[in-house]
Amino acid sequence: MGMVMRTLKLNEISNLHICGRTAGINKNGSLSLFWAGSGLELYVKTREVWVDIESSYDTSEVWLCTWINGRKISRFMAPMGKSSVCLCRNLNPDKENRILLMRDTQPMSGDQNQLLKINSVSVNDETEFLEVPEKKLKIEFVGDSITSGEGLAGNPSEMDWISQWISVSENYAVKTAFEVDADFNILSQCGWGVVSGWDNNATSVMPPNYTKICGLQNNPAQKAEGSQNEWDFSLFKPDYVFVNLGTNDAEAFNQPAWKDPATGIEYKMRRDENKSPLKEDGEKLSSAICSFLKLIREKNPSARICWLWGMISIGAVAEYIQKGVELYRKESGDGKIDTLILPSMENEKTDSDKGSRGHPGPLTHKLAVEKLVSYIKNFE
Repeated sequence: MGMVMRTLKLNEISNLHICGRTAGINKNGSLSLFWAGSGLELYVKTREVWVDIESSYDTSEVWLCTWINGRKISRFMAPMGKSSVCLCRNLNPDKENRILLMRDTQPMSGDQNQLLKINSVSVNDETEFLEVPEKKLKIEFVGDSITSGEGLAGNPSEMDWISQWISVSENYAVKTAFEVDADFNILSQCGWGVVSGWDNNATSVMPPNYTKICGLQNNPAQKAEGSQNEWDFSLFKPDYVFVNLGTNDAEAFNQPAWKDPATGIEYKMRRDENKSPLKEDGEKLSSAICSFLKLIREKNPSARICWLWGMISIGAVAEYIQKGVELYRKESGDGKIDTLILPSMENEKTDSDKGSRGHPGPLTHKLAVEKLVSYIKNFE
């Protein structure tokens, strides 16, 4: 005889925790997950948990993962359309279990039909939903492919640009947050920067999207789920904001110019006759960093802000990042702003150290976690 199950819309569950920057549970009792690392967390005494999910996309499917009591036990592709997924079964119903369903891949700005929704949760009839304990800290991470976990699935020979090789659950941000018992938000997009994407695309930049729930997803279906709504910063007040941007701005110096199809204007981060970043363009980056820090501080008045770089070498562009932070410090008098250089992927020697798509692998992310945890512990 089968187990008696009951299905609950998310607004029928009093004890649940929403992870990441979302528009919250809608009037239909569903939750859209836009960003990598966003998810749904339950503390339950149960035997079995299923979720009803709904997914759509053109080219880039969404991957998810399941965590039970702090350990990842599965990673799977969300099927197109509606489906039921078992997160766990045959658990001891007398034991308290922490169950987390996490979106493992970033929003794909190039796939404007990408959506992921959790519509309901199904559990055995005797399930008890317990209050989800509050974490000790709150951390926000803003970044690019490194913060999205690009290259953390697949072996080093994999070079195709597909969702399959992106796994935020293995990256420095998620692991740092788990290590220090922090709730966290991640805003990241592969290839994007502060003033320029990796290919000089002047629209592939994070700062203009910072105040939206998920500004880079803007088709009608995504807007209907709240992607373009202004984010309510009172909902998540981080103790720390880590910004890991500038790697793609640095790469743009090596790439051809990009022409804006709407205006015909060309954009290019240029080098001088000595092959160094042209001072004018380097200072453009410094100025943009200063402006972005002012916005971050305005929205997060109590956070300690730290700008990160170094997991991928950026050469002389690092000086302009440092100058941007110093410019902000000088103009604002803000004493809660730092920079931190993370260990480089040049430390990776064996295949097990390395990531796919030429991105930092497990070793580099592990070393970054150690440095960030040490940084945080200095203030706790």
